[in-house]
Amino acid sequence: MSLPNHWTLDEILALSLVPRLKAVDLRNMVECYASLEALLQATPPELKKAQILTDTLFPVITAATLLEKAAEQREFCERENVQIIAFWDDNYPALLREIFYPPTLLYVRGSLQVPDAAAVAIVGTRHCTDYGKMVAEQYAEYCAESGVVVVSGLATGVDTFAHKATLAKGGITYAVIASGIDKINSGTATYLARDIAASGAILSEYPCGTPALPAYFPRRNRIISGVAQGTLVVESGEKGGSLITAQFTIDQNRELFAVPGRIHSERSKGTNTLLQRSQAQLTLSPYDMLQTLGLLPADATANSSKQALPQLSKLEEAIYKELDGDPIHIEALSARTRLSVQDLLVLLLDLEFKGVVRQLAGKQFMRRV
Repeated sequence: MSLPNHWTLDEILALSLVPRLKAVDLRNMVECYASLEALLQATPPELKKAQILTDTLFPVITAATLLEKAAEQREFCERENVQIIAFWDDNYPALLREIFYPPTLLYVRGSLQVPDAAAVAIVGTRHCTDYGKMVAEQYAEYCAESGVVVVSGLATGVDTFAHKATLAKGGITYAVIASGIDKINSGTATYLARDIAASGAILSEYPCGTPALPAYFPRRNRIISGVAQGTLVVESGEKGGSLITAQFTIDQNRELFAVPGRIHSERSKGTNTLLQRSQAQLTLSPYDMLQTLGLLPADATANSSKQALPQLSKLEEAIYKELDGDPIHIEALSARTRLSVQDLLVLLLDLEFKGVVRQLAGKQFMRRV
């Protein structure tokens, strides 16, 4: 790691623990002064000349006090298997370094890919529909198969489905969270975070021990979009975190994509509005999204985003032909195929295991591929 002037990582970590100190001010301080001691000895006029805000620095703060807190944080991170990566580190994500107000320190559990790794953010509502789940999984799976990192926020709904689908295909995914890495409270999220960190990474700009607060979630969204070449919004209402991520994507001059939804669906109003206002590009397949981003593998084709059908029996093939992208109730399917509901359920279960059919609530079924 090559840090500015004579700063050490412990000194930067110490300074970052000053309450309410902004990342942009922290970075200015590190780049304008030779060390933590030199900064704390600087006079107010000198700090003002360097365009450093000093309302959070008080005479009672000493280098020794801050370094003691930093040592405690570093030791805790080591016990929790959390790395601390600075803005100037070679491992710091290259795209994230380019955004407005990049975090000065990243706390990482797991392994980051190379700094210029291809990545796409997939975000959406916590209360997604079956359609939203299917789309999130389809795009995440294709990204995983194409060697593209999938970035999301570890929330329930679209985020979780994108993370899980990526892992199921053996891909790499990053989860950006709004708390200290040791403060993931949801049991489901904790287990998912463990699986993500085994091959990918959990990222946060907050020190260990920091609980999630409402104000932290919008801030973390700039990191979700900031580490990716583009962002896909799957489903979103008129308000919500996904639209905040979308706005950060636009502000960062990155590519924004959205999947169209039903015009009467509350969970598609946000995505449809993005498309209507030409703020996001309409995407109909993961192939067209990755093609626009220039992230396709050399051997990819327009049909490569469609999963090949496995070997089906004649009965299974007959049932599959009666299904499409719209859910159908088991009774209606029974009438179409002239098979009993009991026989259909057995055959549909086999088709689910083969990955070509999805069962929805209320005994409804639809094609998965």
